[in-house]
Amino acid sequence: MNPKKLKALRAKQQAELQQKQAQAAQGPYELSMEFCVDDVNETIEQYRADTGLEDAEQTPEHVAYSVYKGDLIICLKNILIPLEQEWHLGVDSHYYNPETDEVMSVPVQFQMPKMSFNEFKFGSTLAVDRGHGLKTRWKGINQELNDILLADVPVGFERVRSDAKLTCITGFTNYDCLTEFNFVKRLIRQQGLEGVKKLNETMAQYKEGQVA
Repeated sequence: MNPKKLKALRAKQQAELQQKQAQAAQGPYELSMEFCVDDVNETIEQYRADTGLEDAEQTPEHVAYSVYKGDLIICLKNILIPLEQEWHLGVDSHYYNPETDEVMSVPVQFQMPKMSFNEFKFGSTLAVDRGHGLKTRWKGINQELNDILLADVPVGFERVRSDAKLTCITGFTNYDCLTEFNFVKRLIRQQGLEGVKKLNETMAQYKEGQVA
């Protein structure tokens, strides 16, 4: 084949491949993770106490994956998707009244306008529709949830546990991020969380060697 035609053919094939990869990365994908709020807090606080870790946001992947179940936690820990999303959170909080032996559950749903994950967690200047034409500043998920539960739960009931599911519909930042996501899922499937821990330890040692 003529060298110029061969070069043009390869360029066309490369462009087609890149287009397919970009389309694969864009999705959209529905990603979610389920977790017990109490188990998350207990596990992470115990890890921080055992290791001296100051920042809970730096909790290693294998620890996070042990308490958050689903694909979304992989994307958040490795920043594989844009962190500005229309987050949807459902929380079922379960209560018990020891005096009357009654139990009750309070389901709460949050469907958010697009905001960063940190804004969703800690608060934002964005105004959220509260219904009836009322819009007020988003105070962060913990404060918002606590305000609802304090208003809805009768006196005498003690919270037993809260189960939650966080979801978003998104694309990956790029094809490399999709590839990394699939690699981590395969690693967990084949080697479990111990495989994730060993990989991260190896990567950390390599980085230390590069710096030295």
